[in-house]
Amino acid sequence: MDFSIRLENLIEEKNMTQKELSLELHIAPTTLNGYINNYREPDFRTLIRLARYFDVSTDYLLGLCTEKKPAPSSLSPAEGALIHLYRTLGAERQELLLEQAKFYHSLALKRAKKTNKVK
Repeated sequence: MDFSIRLENLIEEKNMTQKELSLELHIAPTTLNGYINNYREPDFRTLIRLARYFDVSTDYLLGLCTEKKPAPSSLSPAEGALIHLYRTLGAERQELLLEQAKFYHSLALKRAKKTNKVK
């Protein structure tokens, strides 16, 4: 489903008119009509305003996902940063990073066993 259809559906779900939305978001009615008739595309700022207004993600508006809002992540900021870094690496570097992580994990397990035996 493309942007124009999703936008039109969101307007209908809110039970409003295009004119009401254009007044609410200070978008020219002809511009909004262009979005809905698929002969114009919003700039980034307008896309974000539309997403916030309808309480949906920009990915949903652009047709990149089917969920209106992504599920909240259970990752900590550090975990998210680690995943981001991993994804920016090439395949060989990713494998190297995994091997290093396994090594540090095994060290931590050995230390934990040692600590538990001493007690």
